[in-house]
Amino acid sequence: MSSSGNFADEFWNVEAGDFSGWEKVNQRVKEATKVTTNCVDFLKQLGVALDGFGRNLLKVAKNTTLPDSEYGEMGSSVGCVRVGVECWGEDCVNAGSAIIQQATTLSHHLVQARLARRRCTQLLKPRQQQVKESVKKVHQSQRQAQSRVRELVEAQAIKLSLEGKLDTSQRERDKAIQADNRAEESVKEAESLHRESVTTHNLALDAWCTSATSAFNTMQEAEEARLTVTREVMWGLANICSLLAVNIDQYQNTLRTSLLRVDVGEELRAWVGEHRTQQTPPVPLMYTPTTPMYTNSTGTSTMSSVRSSCATEVSDSDDNDDGSSEGSSPVPLRKARALYQFSPRSGSEVSLAGGEVVTVMEGSSAEWSLIRTSKGQLGFVPANFISPSATGTTTTTTNTNPGTMTTTPNTNTTTNNNSKTTVPTSKKWFK
Repeated sequence: MSSSGNFADEFWNVEAGDFSGWEKVNQRVKEATKVTTNCVDFLKQLGVALDGFGRNLLKVAKNTTLPDSEYGEMGSSVGCVRVGVECWGEDCVNAGSAIIQQATTLSHHLVQARLARRRCTQLLKPRQQQVKESVKKVHQSQRQAQSRVRELVEAQAIKLSLEGKLDTSQRERDKAIQADNRAEESVKEAESLHRESVTTHNLALDAWCTSATSAFNTMQEAEEARLTVTREVMWGLANICSLLAVNIDQYQNTLRTSLLRVDVGEELRAWVGEHRTQQTPPVPLMYTPTTPMYTNSTGTSTMSSVRSSCATEVSDSDDNDDGSSEGSSPVPLRKARALYQFSPRSGSEVSLAGGEVVTVMEGSSAEWSLIRTSKGQLGFVPANFISPSATGTTTTTTNTNPGTMTTTPNTNTTTNNNSKTTVPTSKKWFK
């Protein structure tokens, strides 16, 4: 047997008082109400989430300063990103509002379905009770009628048995006839009650069937409307999501088109042309060693004059060592002995070992002596670091710092041109 799909045709029960078909329909509507309630809650939460997400996007787009930090086409592309995020946020806010509206529509239908189910239940409940009571009365009247019929049969049996006996008195026969008559009246009365109870039951059953048919139709209409509204709401949700996706694709295409116009080299050239300093790189510093300063009796520095006057002579002497200009080589004056160790600090100075015998050359001054070492090197050393003769007392020192010379205290002094120069004790030659 194929189903017609109508509640009023498919959920009857042949036995009077059996309402299991209606209970199934009622249970279905209750479960559908729960499902619809969950659907409404889901749509509301989704709408609120999209609305909040869209508002956050609008806030981010409003507070960002990305386009201000870029130039050229890249700045335009970043601007497209901000505009796209802002439009996306607006779309999300609108989508959230639309989804909440769809949830409101479904919720309104849910309220109507609940009211319809409640009305049907209130209408059918007394009808069901009437049918149940009428069925009970029919059963009672039927049992009573059957009992009266049994009594009538017994009375008739007694009457017949008395009529068959020859010695039965007239009195006994009259009693049997009276009992038979009373039994017949009781049967008629019981049958009448049974007939009335059946009639009452049929009336109650007919009222129930009429109400149930109306309730079945109402429930079916409510369920069909629920399914229809739910489908429309979900279809609207799909359209909203599709519209969001289309808009996002448009923003993406706009951004990609803008990014394709970005030329990295041109962007850098434009920025450089706008912000360049138009200066040359810094000039590296030249290292100039600090040399000791000596002061003569008049308070003026003599180091610069001495070194400048002797520089030419040292250069000429170096050339003479190669045999290029023999007539201009320095003239040896005397032998001397080194009193202290000395480490050179420039190219015009030579190293000196304590006790080493050197030759003092022409071109010396009171502060600096031009010497030729035992190794044949020609250069300047402090004049007070050598003795006046080759037999002078020597003191060996160790120079642990190229910029500091430490000497052993010595009381010997050398006087030249009425100016007295004392060998310094623990003196730094330069800072």
